[in-house]
Amino acid sequence: MQLDVRQAMKALNPREREILWLAYVEGMSHAEIGGITGLKVSSVRPMLFKARQKAAGLLRPVKEIL
Repeated sequence: MQLDVRQAMKALNPREREILWLAYVEGMSHAEIGGITGLKVSSVRPMLFKARQKAAGLLRPVKEIL
């Protein structure tokens, strides 16, 4: 069963949800996200990458086993 975006966001931890929201909904830069979250700018990029990968994995359709 494929999860929708809302369910996928709920499956992420709060930090992952926050940085994804700030980056892709609010359109903030890594520096802005760092300022809001208290993260170092150099930490935002890899955390955002991992959160995107996790969300993408949750949104991929599950293949049926024959």
